[in-house]
Amino acid sequence: MTVAGIILAAGNGTRMRTKKPKPLHAVAGLSLLAHTVQIMRVGGIEAIGVVVSQELAGNSALEELLADDIEILVQSEPLGTADALKSARSVFPAADTLVVAPVDMILVTGEFVRRMIELHRGSKALSTILASEVDDPSGLGRIKLDDLGQPVSVIEESDADQRLLQNNLVNTAWYCLDNNWIWDVINSIQPAQNGEVYLPRVIEIASQLGRSTMLVSSPDFGRGINDLQELAGVEKIVRRRANELHMKSGVTIQDPDSTYIDVGVEIGCDTQIGAGSHIGAGSKIGCNVIVGSNTKITRSQILDDATVDGARVVDSTIGEKCYVGSNSLVRASSELKTEAKIGNLVEIKNSVIGSGSQISHFSYVGDATVGEKVNIGAGTVTCNYDGIEKHRTVIGDGAFIGSNTMLIAPIKIGNFARTGAGSVVRSEVYEGETVVGVPAKSLNTK
Repeated sequence: MTVAGIILAAGNGTRMRTKKPKPLHAVAGLSLLAHTVQIMRVGGIEAIGVVVSQELAGNSALEELLADDIEILVQSEPLGTADALKSARSVFPAADTLVVAPVDMILVTGEFVRRMIELHRGSKALSTILASEVDDPSGLGRIKLDDLGQPVSVIEESDADQRLLQNNLVNTAWYCLDNNWIWDVINSIQPAQNGEVYLPRVIEIASQLGRSTMLVSSPDFGRGINDLQELAGVEKIVRRRANELHMKSGVTIQDPDSTYIDVGVEIGCDTQIGAGSHIGAGSKIGCNVIVGSNTKITRSQILDDATVDGARVVDSTIGEKCYVGSNSLVRASSELKTEAKIGNLVEIKNSVIGSGSQISHFSYVGDATVGEKVNIGAGTVTCNYDGIEKHRTVIGDGAFIGSNTMLIAPIKIGNFARTGAGSVVRSEVYEGETVVGVPAKSLNTK
């Protein structure tokens, strides 16, 4: 007994009014397609295929987005959802059940997918539809029921009578289908007046055989995405769910309505998140971390007991008990070791800052390796670019870099060496040496 999943992602998405294919639009850090894959995975479905248009099949972002074990199937012409499913006819012959889903109904949860599969199998149904009882069904297809409360058909709003229009039960377009039954049924469906073949017609056929059932879900599950306004509305719900999950796990969020945490972010207990903060996909935050208001963290790791207060951290690691102050930027695979301190208006790029080192005020450290317990004064710049190539700066343990020092890379500053304020350092400074001036010269006697 196996289950396979088919995601229908071949629609044109013309109402989005953008050049980006609809399945690639993002909600809380994940594309619509990635969300749907994730829902299926949580629902216990391992074998997954995605039906795409020829245009999307040629998009390089598609292969980057999907895992190698996901089948990419192409619908040659846009002839409707049933025709799209035909593209998957021979892909999962060993499966007894197919879960078919649209790419734009991402508020469905994996838990409900599991429940739908269990209901489908337990009732020996040929088709099972996931329904949603929404507050406002305007524009949505209504599910018509028989006297026993089982689904008979899905009727579009324009074709529904007044009685059916009073029904708030709508189709989410998530289905369970018998894999041995569905293929001949699809071939028997007659095209609509526009030439397209619609998948909901299988509900009618299964109902005529007395083997059609449904699972009713929450109102949110019926919210699809057809334009950018609906995209924003769905994103708000996804982010609310994410925030609630973190708060239930011991994370303090000062103002959930103004805090944006992407799907898949990990946050440890006793961490505090200030208002207006953004934590992007691929980030991991440790325990007892303070994320100050208006902080933005992207694809980065913040270890236990660290503080990032009103700063930006991108593709970098902030070590235990580190501090990063307001309006600072740490980026490009930088790493701050334990108890390092970055103050206000500092940029760290592609650099390692050693344990206990401090860069307290408006400095730039790029392409550098800074040792332990180094003090870098205000206004210091590692001049890493010569107009053609980038060069590295190496600063040894215990060094003291005076305010407004210019370090012309490539350069090495030895352990416990010192530079005077305003120095322009063009050559190596040896261990314990002090240099001052423009260009910097040694004060040490030989």
